[in-house]
Amino acid sequence: MEQSGDVLSEFGPAAAAAIDKAPDPLLSGPKRQHYLPRFYLEGFIRDGLLAVYDRETNEVRRQAPVNTGVIGHFYTVEDTEGRKRFEVEAIFSQVEDRAAPIIKKLAAKEGITAEQRGDLAAFITLGMFRTPDLLESIKSMHAEVVKRMTKATFGSVERAKESLRKRPDNAGLSEEELEREAQAMFEFVQGDKWRAEIEHRWALGMALKMWGVIAPILAGRNWRVMHRDSDKRSFITTDAPLILTTTERRENNFWGIGFANADALVFFPLCESCVLAIFGQDGTTDHIAIDQTWTRQINLVVADRCKQYLVGRDEELVHSLAKFLGLHKKQWQPKMRVS
Repeated sequence: MEQSGDVLSEFGPAAAAAIDKAPDPLLSGPKRQHYLPRFYLEGFIRDGLLAVYDRETNEVRRQAPVNTGVIGHFYTVEDTEGRKRFEVEAIFSQVEDRAAPIIKKLAAKEGITAEQRGDLAAFITLGMFRTPDLLESIKSMHAEVVKRMTKATFGSVERAKESLRKRPDNAGLSEEELEREAQAMFEFVQGDKWRAEIEHRWALGMALKMWGVIAPILAGRNWRVMHRDSDKRSFITTDAPLILTTTERRENNFWGIGFANADALVFFPLCESCVLAIFGQDGTTDHIAIDQTWTRQINLVVADRCKQYLVGRDEELVHSLAKFLGLHKKQWQPKMRVS
């Protein structure tokens, strides 16, 4: 077990605790790993199939949940012995198993316990922190930080020379040789023909650490389940289903929107019949019915934040949302940026 803790402790206390309880390293698991769980996608089906809009092809196709929102070994990591480890995928499966019946209860307008609220908050938060959308955002942001720091470190030939001089393998170089190396390094770093590559494992670890921080915040806020007022209408979801915005528009600032902000507002589609809104500070839960205008507006907000895919019950619906927003003309942008 010492091996297990060392390998995956970077994934935060929740993951590390679950791994430490395991009697043996988990060396087997599914190769096809869903970042949109199958049970969740089944809440948006018609006749067993989903309508999936792909912004890269600008087309809608019908497909089964088993083939949607899935990437091979997306959460599998290798330990120091080169073994594939499936602990992260197993943790996600446990979270999904607890969340599935709670979503059904809320969709049926039934009450839930404080423990169930915590379990569903963990699942909802994963709706952001386990997705390609967020992991690619983390990679993009950190790569930009690395690039800026590197440009600052080698901000002049003199600074580059001092940095090179400190390296043990440069101890035998003359001043002229250091000067040439420093000049070459300065010109390369200040140019834009290179980029920093961030490891997927590192980004996953950072995402899971944030997951452990954000889930309790969402669990303690007001929950409002918004139900469609007619089964002729439906909600959609996407490959980035958790939406973070504000209760009222406000000016952009250096810090942006955070989950802990007093005016933070989170939307999360629970199934085709209802969406969960999270806001405020009182920890209440209520249910309301919303009309066609509100249903459409929420669908537009959710659709506009997708990475690549819109997912819903009806082909016409997902296509109309994508067309209205002009998604095929827009390039995906990371959710987090360096100011």
